[in-house]
Amino acid sequence: MIAFIDSVVWIGAKLKNDQWHKQSIKIINKFIKKEIRTAYVTDYIILESVNFILRKGGFDAALETLNIFENHERIKIINVDEITFAHASSIFKQYPGLSITDVSIVAAMNELKIEHIYSFDKGFDMISWIERLE
Repeated sequence: MIAFIDSVVWIGAKLKNDQWHKQSIKIINKFIKKEIRTAYVTDYIILESVNFILRKGGFDAALETLNIFENHERIKIINVDEITFAHASSIFKQYPGLSITDVSIVAAMNELKIEHIYSFDKGFDMISWIERLE
């Protein structure tokens, strides 16, 4: 399977005191075991994850997370360009409650024809064609 993995999962897996830690570890283990063959993230997911981990877990944990994003051969980084941002902005106006990061993920998923996301954010359930997995 190929899927997007939301920042809440990366954060939860890294921070032992996070409310989603146990569930996040299960998802990351699926990635490690190649049940998730390719994990997609946007640059916004990276920013959100690394910044949150920096605040809550310190510099070393944030740097380790950044290195994983930058160097893992099965993590594909999608940069939000002008076209994707315009698409995300349109989605943002239609779905109150989704953050700009969330709608950028939705836009990228749509452009790449990816229907699965690992996330604990139930806001993704508003998008009928996305299957949110936990």
